[in-house]
Amino acid sequence: MSKAFTSEETPDEAVLGRTVSRAARGAERPMTPEGYQALLAEVERLRVAKVAAEALERAGLEHRLALLTATVESVRVVEPPPPDGTVRFGATVTLRWDDGRAQVLRLVGPDEADGAGKVSVESPLARALLEHREGDEVELVLPRGEVSARITRVR
Repeated sequence: MSKAFTSEETPDEAVLGRTVSRAARGAERPMTPEGYQALLAEVERLRVAKVAAEALERAGLEHRLALLTATVESVRVVEPPPPDGTVRFGATVTLRWDDGRAQVLRLVGPDEADGAGKVSVESPLARALLEHREGDEVELVLPRGEVSARITRVR
Protein backbone atom coordinates (compact mmCIF):
# COMPACT_ATOMS: atom_id res chain seq x y z
CA MET A 1 0.00 0.00 0.00
CA SER A 2 1.30 3.40 -0.93
CA LYS A 3 2.02 5.91 1.83
CA ALA A 4 -0.30 8.18 -0.15
CA PHE A 5 -3.18 6.24 1.43
CA THR A 6 -1.85 5.92 4.96
CA SER A 7 -0.86 8.25 7.73
CA GLU A 8 2.34 6.41 8.64
CA GLU A 9 4.45 9.50 8.03
CA THR A 10 2.33 11.63 10.38
CA PRO A 11 0.79 10.88 13.75
CA ASP A 12 -2.98 10.48 13.91
CA GLU A 13 -3.33 13.89 15.59
CA ALA A 14 -2.01 15.56 12.43
CA VAL A 15 -4.50 13.64 10.31
CA LEU A 16 -7.33 14.88 12.52
CA GLY A 17 -6.33 18.45 11.73
CA ARG A 18 -6.67 18.02 7.96
CA THR A 19 -9.76 19.26 6.24
CA VAL A 20 -11.82 17.01 4.03
CA SER A 21 -11.55 18.48 0.57
CA ARG A 22 -13.45 17.41 -2.47
CA ALA A 23 -12.55 18.45 -5.96
CA ALA A 24 -14.45 21.46 -7.28
CA ARG A 25 -17.74 20.61 -9.00
CA GLY A 26 -16.87 19.03 -12.33
CA ALA A 27 -13.16 18.78 -11.49
CA GLU A 28 -11.54 15.40 -11.07
CA ARG A 29 -8.10 14.15 -10.11
CA PRO A 30 -6.59 11.33 -12.19
CA MET A 31 -5.81 7.98 -10.61
CA THR A 32 -4.56 4.69 -12.02
CA PRO A 33 -6.80 1.61 -11.73
CA GLU A 34 -4.33 0.06 -9.24
CA GLY A 35 -4.35 3.18 -7.09
CA TYR A 36 -8.16 3.28 -7.13
CA GLN A 37 -8.39 -0.36 -6.01
CA ALA A 38 -5.91 0.34 -3.19
CA LEU A 39 -7.96 3.36 -2.15
CA LEU A 40 -11.19 1.33 -2.04
CA ALA A 41 -9.44 -1.42 -0.04
CA GLU A 42 -8.23 1.16 2.50
CA VAL A 43 -11.76 2.59 2.84
CA GLU A 44 -13.13 -0.89 3.52
CA ARG A 45 -10.33 -1.67 6.01
CA LEU A 46 -11.14 1.52 7.91
CA ARG A 47 -14.87 0.78 7.95
CA VAL A 48 -14.19 -2.62 9.51
CA ALA A 49 -11.64 -1.18 12.00
CA LYS A 50 -14.06 1.58 13.04
CA VAL A 51 -16.59 -0.97 14.31
CA ALA A 52 -14.10 -2.48 16.77
CA ALA A 53 -12.35 0.75 17.80
CA GLU A 54 -12.55 2.60 21.10
CA ALA A 55 -14.30 6.02 21.09
CA LEU A 56 -11.16 8.21 20.72
CA GLU A 57 -9.65 5.93 18.12
CA ARG A 58 -13.01 5.77 16.35
CA ALA A 59 -13.01 9.57 15.91
CA GLY A 60 -9.64 9.39 14.17
CA LEU A 61 -10.81 6.52 11.98
CA GLU A 62 -13.99 8.38 11.08
CA HIS A 63 -11.98 11.43 10.03
CA ARG A 64 -9.56 9.34 7.97
CA LEU A 65 -12.53 7.54 6.41
CA ALA A 66 -14.07 10.93 5.51
CA LEU A 67 -10.79 11.98 3.85
CA LEU A 68 -10.63 8.78 1.83
CA THR A 69 -14.31 8.93 0.88
CA ALA A 70 -13.82 12.50 -0.36
CA THR A 71 -10.90 11.25 -2.44
CA VAL A 72 -12.93 8.37 -3.89
CA GLU A 73 -15.63 10.86 -4.89
CA SER A 74 -13.21 13.17 -6.66
CA VAL A 75 -10.97 10.83 -8.63
CA ARG A 76 -11.33 9.71 -12.19
CA VAL A 77 -9.80 6.33 -13.01
CA VAL A 78 -7.64 6.71 -16.09
CA GLU A 79 -6.59 3.58 -17.94
CA PRO A 80 -3.05 4.06 -19.19
CA PRO A 81 -2.89 4.08 -23.00
CA PRO A 82 -1.12 1.24 -24.77
CA PRO A 83 2.65 1.83 -24.69
CA ASP A 84 3.89 3.60 -27.81
CA GLY A 85 7.14 5.05 -26.47
CA THR A 86 5.52 8.36 -25.43
CA VAL A 87 5.47 9.49 -21.79
CA ARG A 88 1.85 9.83 -20.64
CA PHE A 89 -0.17 9.39 -17.45
CA GLY A 90 0.29 5.86 -16.08
CA ALA A 91 3.53 5.24 -17.99
CA THR A 92 6.59 3.73 -16.37
CA VAL A 93 9.65 5.68 -17.50
CA THR A 94 13.30 4.73 -17.21
CA LEU A 95 15.68 7.69 -17.09
CA ARG A 96 19.46 7.83 -17.39
CA TRP A 97 20.59 10.98 -15.57
CA ASP A 98 23.62 12.96 -16.74
CA ASP A 99 25.60 11.60 -13.75
CA GLY A 100 25.08 8.05 -15.09
CA ARG A 101 22.53 6.76 -12.60
CA ALA A 102 19.33 5.13 -13.80
CA GLN A 103 15.91 5.76 -12.29
CA VAL A 104 12.53 4.14 -12.93
CA LEU A 105 9.41 6.26 -12.31
CA ARG A 106 5.70 5.72 -12.78
CA LEU A 107 3.54 8.76 -13.49
CA VAL A 108 0.44 8.51 -11.30
CA GLY A 109 -2.25 10.74 -9.83
CA PRO A 110 -1.37 13.08 -6.96
CA ASP A 111 -3.14 10.84 -4.44
CA GLU A 112 -0.95 7.87 -5.39
CA ALA A 113 2.50 9.49 -5.38
CA ASP A 114 4.73 7.91 -2.78
CA GLY A 115 8.22 9.31 -3.26
CA ALA A 116 9.48 5.79 -3.92
CA GLY A 117 9.05 5.53 -7.66
CA LYS A 118 5.47 6.77 -8.07
CA VAL A 119 5.58 10.43 -9.10
CA SER A 120 2.57 12.73 -9.32
CA VAL A 121 1.73 13.66 -12.88
CA GLU A 122 1.40 17.21 -11.52
CA SER A 123 5.02 17.34 -10.28
CA PRO A 124 7.60 19.44 -12.13
CA LEU A 125 9.55 16.31 -13.08
CA ALA A 126 6.51 14.58 -14.57
CA ARG A 127 5.40 17.72 -16.39
CA ALA A 128 8.87 17.98 -17.93
CA LEU A 129 8.66 14.37 -19.13
CA LEU A 130 5.10 14.35 -20.52
CA GLU A 131 4.79 13.85 -24.28
CA HIS A 132 8.50 13.13 -24.69
CA ARG A 133 9.54 9.83 -26.28
CA GLU A 134 12.15 7.14 -25.77
CA GLY A 135 15.56 8.53 -26.70
CA ASP A 136 14.65 12.15 -25.92
CA GLU A 137 16.92 14.22 -23.72
CA VAL A 138 15.05 16.28 -21.10
CA GLU A 139 16.50 19.34 -19.33
CA LEU A 140 15.30 20.12 -15.81
CA VAL A 141 15.97 23.21 -13.73
CA LEU A 142 16.34 22.25 -10.08
CA PRO A 143 17.28 24.38 -7.07
CA ARG A 144 20.80 22.95 -7.30
CA GLY A 145 21.09 23.79 -11.01
CA GLU A 146 20.28 22.35 -14.41
CA VAL A 147 20.36 18.60 -14.93
CA SER A 148 19.51 16.45 -17.88
CA ALA A 149 18.25 12.94 -18.35
CA ARG A 150 17.73 10.70 -21.34
CA ILE A 151 14.48 8.72 -21.54
CA THR A 152 15.69 5.18 -22.21
CA ARG A 153 12.42 3.28 -21.90
CA VAL A 154 8.71 4.00 -21.71
CA ARG A 155 6.23 1.25 -20.96
